[in-house]
Amino acid sequence: MELKGKVALVTGGGRGIGRETCLLLASYGADVAVCARSESECDEVVQTIKDLYGTNAITVICDVGNLDDVKKCVAKVTSELGKIDILINNAGVMSLKPFVETPVEEWQWVQDINVNGPFYLCKEVIPDMIDRKDGIIINIASIWGTKGGPNRSAYITSKHAIIGFTKALGEEMKPYGIRVNAISPGPVDTKMMTDIAPDYDKSAWLKPIDIANVIVDLVLPKSVAVTATTIEAFGKGQPVSN
Repeated sequence: MELKGKVALVTGGGRGIGRETCLLLASYGADVAVCARSESECDEVVQTIKDLYGTNAITVICDVGNLDDVKKCVAKVTSELGKIDILINNAGVMSLKPFVETPVEEWQWVQDINVNGPFYLCKEVIPDMIDRKDGIIINIASIWGTKGGPNRSAYITSKHAIIGFTKALGEEMKPYGIRVNAISPGPVDTKMMTDIAPDYDKSAWLKPIDIANVIVDLVLPKSVAVTATTIEAFGKGQPVSN
């Protein structure tokens, strides 16, 4: 129960990587705020946590790209579970189309969720972490945040940004004992990826639990030496290339 007494907020927590991360954090004793836009998905995760592990868990409905929503989210978690010790910025979206066909509104939507969302949440959570000189933040980037590729300029831009944000913030937070890291997964068998590439060979793709294991390893005290960096969790999969 290495995380007993800790409060974790996981965005995109209703399914996929986020769901598995919520369950794994709870298995280590953490109280978990399951945050997403789908109440039914969050409620299912919350009930599973309570049934399996008996730790505290709550549903928080939030559009992370909306600052007012984020403020309300953090206030609810703090009021019902306590001060946030662990922030997992997992919520994300992808746009898969050529640059010349990408509307301005769609570009902005991707940046709002993938970049502004983590920024907003960090802005709300970090001041209290600084006061306590303790905290852990994990941002979910992508292997596409380390390279270029066709038909996904909005997504690739956002993931490059989140890696840069992680490295900058991680260095700035070192004096306060706050660890900030990013994880760059390769292809993972999630609903988002299935919707984007329904006919792609998934035999080499990672499972959500594989990334959840990396996330929680970075959260545990044994990883105290790791901060301001990005971990590539690629397995043997190859990125969807079109």
